[in-house]
Amino acid sequence: MYIRSNDEALQYLAEILDIPDRREQIMQSTICTLLCLEVEPRLFLADCQAFLIEGGLESLRARRRGVIESREVPIALLDRLEDARFEEVASALDALHFTEVVRRVFPELRADRWQIARALLLYESGVRTQVTTAVKARGNPDLVRTCREAVEGMIVALRPGWGDRLGAIRTACLETLKKTSGTELDRLHEEAERLFELFAVSDSRAPELLAAIDADMARASEQIVACRDLAAAAQVLLTEPPPTPPDKVRDVA
Repeated sequence: MYIRSNDEALQYLAEILDIPDRREQIMQSTICTLLCLEVEPRLFLADCQAFLIEGGLESLRARRRGVIESREVPIALLDRLEDARFEEVASALDALHFTEVVRRVFPELRADRWQIARALLLYESGVRTQVTTAVKARGNPDLVRTCREAVEGMIVALRPGWGDRLGAIRTACLETLKKTSGTELDRLHEEAERLFELFAVSDSRAPELLAAIDADMARASEQIVACRDLAAAAQVLLTEPPPTPPDKVRDVA
């Protein structure tokens, strides 16, 4: 048994999700990931395992805190407020990453990444339920459509009141990066779009930035640079291996 495509990965995932035992689900998902011959389905299955089986955003949040508390990492959290801001940005990055799972399960979903990520951050359990049901019902297009429409309903319900000013956020992010970043020109727009998404997913960061844009562009640029730095710190943590549980350390000793 080898897995060569995302469609084949979804077929095996549907069988795994029918297994009642969570630990057995994780084991079988891990085995299937190792049997992927191509990188794309391997990464897709790994993301599905993290989102649908291992606890999604909360699991990644706990792993991140474990890394921070277990070793020195290149990040300075000055106080509880700064720590909260870091966690908000890091969770936004996690949600944006998981949007690819939602899009692959619902290829007809017409929504931007930041819109899906907003739904994940506020309605994660509901989105996960719909995605899981759709994967298990791949032979039932009517049920899959119903699940997609449910996710679309969550996205529409979270349409921001400042949605008519998305262009101002995009422009501010791009102009700030042009002035403050050493990013290569061919990656500048990609990096600016990621920063835009990190503001657009949040009903606190986006209005704060828009207020700063209206009042003082220099202050707006400071907010954008601060968000960029927190995102960079969160990305560093992704490369850190999770801490070894104490009982495992004793076993090795």
